[in-house]
Amino acid sequence: MEKEYALEMKNIEKEYYGNKVLKNVSLSVKPGEIHALVGENGAGKSTLMNVLFGMPVIHATGGFSGEVYIDGEKVDIKSPYEAMKQGIGMVHQEFMLIPNFTVTENIKVNREITKANFISKLSKSKGMETLNTKAMNSDARKALDTLGIGIEEWARVAGLPVGHMQFIEIAREIDKTGIKLLVFDEPTAVLAESEADRLIAAMKQLSASGIAILFITHRLTEVLQAADTVTILRDGELVATRKAEDTS
Repeated sequence: MEKEYALEMKNIEKEYYGNKVLKNVSLSVKPGEIHALVGENGAGKSTLMNVLFGMPVIHATGGFSGEVYIDGEKVDIKSPYEAMKQGIGMVHQEFMLIPNFTVTENIKVNREITKANFISKLSKSKGMETLNTKAMNSDARKALDTLGIGIEEWARVAGLPVGHMQFIEIAREIDKTGIKLLVFDEPTAVLAESEADRLIAAMKQLSASGIAILFITHRLTEVLQAADTVTILRDGELVATRKAEDTS
């Protein structure tokens, strides 16, 4: 039976040194839904995402109260690595690419595909295996084609246009196996209008494949253009959650 929600965050509260920055916030995202999270700077969006991703700043300052569920199962995410294992990915505002690596190398970093060679067979050590460049390039090409981006997978990232870098970030996330939820943190902030339109089209394509998308943005026209549902935060509190079609 299909799970009703890919993500549920229930009654989340977070306090920093006596200052309550999240006050009983709840958020639910369905599989295949684009759910916009909006609010002014300081509304609590980043803190809520830090809770979801198990960021050290949360656990080093007393943790949080409330519950998080992935596919209907309660989880206790203590690190970004654990979030990734739960099928959660994030596309950041700031690029996290390695300039001197190729597009493929950036997409597959820490998830490289290897193949056995004479030395690895003798030593029986996977650490001595050779990179399977053909398989890695094939995976990278598939992710790039999903986004409709024509950049060559063997090109070096250094010197590429900013818009292309943003799409490489997204390609890296969708190449991961078992992705259930993708968080887009102001992904269009550095894009030209045409690139932003292409990104929103890609988001819709990903959601159509069943991936839940949490879309954090200050551009309200894009919310109405892309989102199915909108959640508004103000001063750490939930103001409203409603269908985008019912929102002006």
